[in-house]
Amino acid sequence: MGRIKKPKDFLFCQRASCGNKIPDCKRSDARFCTTRCKDAEEKKRYCDNNPDYVSRQRRLVCELRHKDLYGHTDFIDNPMGNSNDKYRNARAMGYRSGLEVKIARQLEALGVPFEYEKFKIKYEVNEVRTYSPDYVLPNGIIVESKGRFVAADRKKHLLVKKQHPELDIRFVFSNSKAKITKGSKTSYGDWCDKSGYIYADKLIPEEWIKERGKKK
Repeated sequence: MGRIKKPKDFLFCQRASCGNKIPDCKRSDARFCTTRCKDAEEKKRYCDNNPDYVSRQRRLVCELRHKDLYGHTDFIDNPMGNSNDKYRNARAMGYRSGLEVKIARQLEALGVPFEYEKFKIKYEVNEVRTYSPDYVLPNGIIVESKGRFVAADRKKHLLVKKQHPELDIRFVFSNSKAKITKGSKTSYGDWCDKSGYIYADKLIPEEWIKERGKKK
């Protein structure tokens, strides 16, 4: 007699963000479609059960970013103590620049709920990378605030737009007439017009807030 194949306990991957069908070559009691999904789910479960570990890891990432920017980690707990950091007032309030603070205060004054760097968008270059949008409005519109708009940012947003055409990402610049490089005739606004991005200066236009956008 031929070998009787047991029915699979799970037809689809049990990782919440996956849901792909489990290959037939997997064991009948397999819960995940790939080892990557299995490892990710085990890490998630460990993090859920060990919040102290998550806090330490987040602080480590914060320290590494701070060290890359300033060459030290002396002022993470006290940003105001760093007199050489022109954004220390913003960092003390949990933001990265004065423009971000101004936009947050605008939304608070209008009574508009928003999320600041609360979720990640994945995109691929030669590997999978992520970036956290600045603000997400209740209507699903994503707002990026930019003082300087460097080449790496422009390249990233072109990739994100190509790979996630369903997202409505818009820019608020300190000055949209600033040039993308020294001596260039192309301004930040010109780049947005060419690349199909909506933009504004200084604050979020109220029509964006009232607009019926795409829900998250």
